Order: sequence, then structure tokens, then C-alpha cells
Amino acid sequence: MAMTLRLTEEQDRLLERLAADRGLSKNLAAAVAIELAAPAADNTEAVAAVITRLRTRDGSLLTRLAEV
Repeated sequence: MAMTLRLTEEQDRLLERLAADRGLSKNLAAAVAIELAAPAADNTEAVAAVITRLRTRDGSLLTRLAEV
């Protein structure tokens, strides 16, 4: 099924990097990311654990990104 995915410039840059790092097309990289994220969306505890881990690891980066 075809669809248009509207991304911010930052999201597009991240998707490009994700695809390049894994040797995938941007389309396939987005599809894989969705497949990996979907099960976690159904697991509140897993999502909370990931968020906590990201805040701990990347807290200062997230703060700087929020200020942009």
C-alpha cells in the first residue's frame, strides 16, 4: 500500500542515517522501524523503560533539542 510520509528535516536526516547505516532504502528502514516500534506501543512497561533509559543516556541532548 502506498502512502506519503511527511517528516521534519531532522526526522528525514535521521531516517537517511538509519537507512545508510543498515544498507537499506529509506522506505524499508521506515517499515522496519514501524515493525519494531509497534509491539512496544502495546507494552506500557517496556515503553516506560525505554524512555527512562533514553532520558538517562541522552538527557542533555534531549534538553538541547527541545530548545531548538
